[in-house]
Amino acid sequence: MKVTSPIGELPFTVRRVSLRGRRLVVEGELGTWRSQVEVDGGDLPMLARAMRGPLLVAAAGAIAVAVLRRR
Repeated sequence: MKVTSPIGELPFTVRRVSLRGRRLVVEGELGTWRSQVEVDGGDLPMLARAMRGPLLVAAAGAIAVAVLRRR
């Protein structure tokens, strides 16, 4: 994976994914820095909004495939 930021593109290497309480924690390295991302239930509406476009495209593709298979 890579992260694009004002200082350029940095590789992000995932080292571990775990659950801590009710949070999903992704630990890794961003360039040379140890980093972690924590996602909890309060983040789900934001993630759903961000994924709305790609999910709609995937759903439309799945519907198109289903329609073509029936023919």
